Amino acid sequence: MKKVRYNKNMEFDWKNIGINEINILNSWLTIKDKRFLCMTEKSWEQSARDIGDCLKNMDNAQFKNIMGYVNGKPAVALMFGIESIEVLNLYNIIVNPEYRNMGIAKAAVSQLLNNDKSLNLVKKYKKVRTSVLPENNVSLNFFEKLNYNDMGFDGEYVVFEKALTQTRQFIK
Repeated sequence: MKKVRYNKNMEFDWKNIGINEINILNSWLTIKDKRFLCMTEKSWEQSARDIGDCLKNMDNAQFKNIMGYVNGKPAVALMFGIESIEVLNLYNIIVNPEYRNMGIAKAAVSQLLNNDKSLNLVKKYKKVRTSVLPENNVSLNFFEKLNYNDMGFDGEYVVFEKALTQTRQFIK
């Protein structure tokens, strides 16, 4: 199969993750993936439920657990939320193994930075933040290449942050 490089302007068809998507996600996850996503003891589904429940109690909060399809094929899954402090936290991202090293993650994260209208976000955010286990070199390099600021080690994770030039908000 010839690998095609995708660009940040590529089109995703975003869908909420349900039982069918959970089954797809589970087929993507290796033991290493689960460790790097902090899912050795919790599933993607349980992690999403826990984070969503926490965000329900915050002002101006919004949570998304979505899968992006490219040409009808599942390519990437994102779990993220906007908190009351106007920060979008990218909790988890996983790319279909068939699409790895093709720019899919970069395109998906670019859509978060630009608050692409296809994501249907209605809450304001001024920066994007994510946390990476220090041994996850692929993710560390990924966020460094995207010019996220390394905010340092918090005792468990390396925290990355990117301030936006303006507050992002889309109204439905």
